[in-house]
Amino acid sequence: MTPLDLTKLPDFLKGQRWFAGKAWPIKSVSVADHVIMELGTCSFTLAIIEVVYELGQPERYQLQARQTPEGVVSALEDDDCVRAVFNLAREGRQVTSGSGRVVGEWIASTDSGVALPEPLTVRRLTVEQSNTSLVLGERVIVKVIRKLEAGVNPEYEVGRFLATKTSFRATPQLMGALNLEGPAGATLALAHRFVPDAVDGWKYTLERLRQEKALSERFLGEMRELGARLGDLHKAFASAGPEDLAFSPEPLLQEDLQRWSASIVGELGVTLADAGRLHADLEGRRDGLIAYAKRLAQVAPSGQKIRIHGDLHLGQVLRSENQWLFFDFEGEPSRSFTARREKYSALRDVAGMIRSFDYAEATVSLEGGQPRGRVGPTRDAFLEGYRQATRGAAFLPDNDEAFNVMLRAFELEKLLYEVRYELANRPDWVRIPVEALLRMEDAQ
Repeated sequence: MTPLDLTKLPDFLKGQRWFAGKAWPIKSVSVADHVIMELGTCSFTLAIIEVVYELGQPERYQLQARQTPEGVVSALEDDDCVRAVFNLAREGRQVTSGSGRVVGEWIASTDSGVALPEPLTVRRLTVEQSNTSLVLGERVIVKVIRKLEAGVNPEYEVGRFLATKTSFRATPQLMGALNLEGPAGATLALAHRFVPDAVDGWKYTLERLRQEKALSERFLGEMRELGARLGDLHKAFASAGPEDLAFSPEPLLQEDLQRWSASIVGELGVTLADAGRLHADLEGRRDGLIAYAKRLAQVAPSGQKIRIHGDLHLGQVLRSENQWLFFDFEGEPSRSFTARREKYSALRDVAGMIRSFDYAEATVSLEGGQPRGRVGPTRDAFLEGYRQATRGAAFLPDNDEAFNVMLRAFELEKLLYEVRYELANRPDWVRIPVEALLRMEDAQ
């Protein structure tokens, strides 16, 4: 097989939708590890490449490519190659690479057996920007991870834990994976059960809010159910035994509360300095908001730190067959794998979802749709479901006052993140989190 021409890779990369460095001049491209895949009718090079830019930090990417007379082409445009890569995982095979090995894993839990049709159809999803997603036989979705990071991939780790160590099934179950072991080690691909005809929670909620001037009991019941399912997810995370160090709960200490409080106070200073120039009325809220954040440090510590979703909002849940499913356990993309794997208060996830309700209603309102005022009942229903499912759980604060102080502090933290994000990306939208900041009542 013709080896890859490294001098052609910058042009090839800039033609790939998943390549994040299109805007920056590339200084060099080198190969950190590679393996020649000879898989039946398909042969190609799986390469881990390091891209060094004229400015900024280098990045690592995974590519499956062939050298042709016309240049470098993606092997995943070939259905046979897609099937061959999937079969590496399905059959648990190993292939030696230049400095390590590619290891396929198929999770043989009792309910992961999916009857796959033959021949296995391949459908490429075009909505995915940062990875490559492929639906096989309309039963399995394979995500080929393009930008690689050092350390344990949280989506693989969480998916494997839920599938093999818990009975939690309100998620598209992880079925298999491809991992590269060795100096360039990384998770290369994940195979999950495909959920046909699912709609994401953001689209679903927007549609309901557009249709319902007054929220129906059916919708509020669905929000209670969403809260209950999140409670079940947190109970599953908290069920890990002491031998499972990555997941076992840890005591929540005063120093954790102080650290989180100080972080929010710091974010407040930065955020109000930026946003205050556009929204002068925020400045008058500074002292009250700082008091909110400082109350977190004064709570008597109770409960535990557990693994959480870490980037939870309505776009991270699916509605399928009248059920809620949680997915995308990668965590916040801007944070390192190490930071995403940290244990935290479960209330951070709860706060993320509550903020998503406000965004949904504000979006409908900006469209000229329904009047405001429906976030309160939605929030109450969601919290009712969550608290019912987690009653007596050791990972939550042991009294209502601590629960509420912590939840409001994490809502504030999320609001500050939203203000900074909107200022940088969608200035027209910044009034959504700004108005929510202005609505936060003064801390007592």
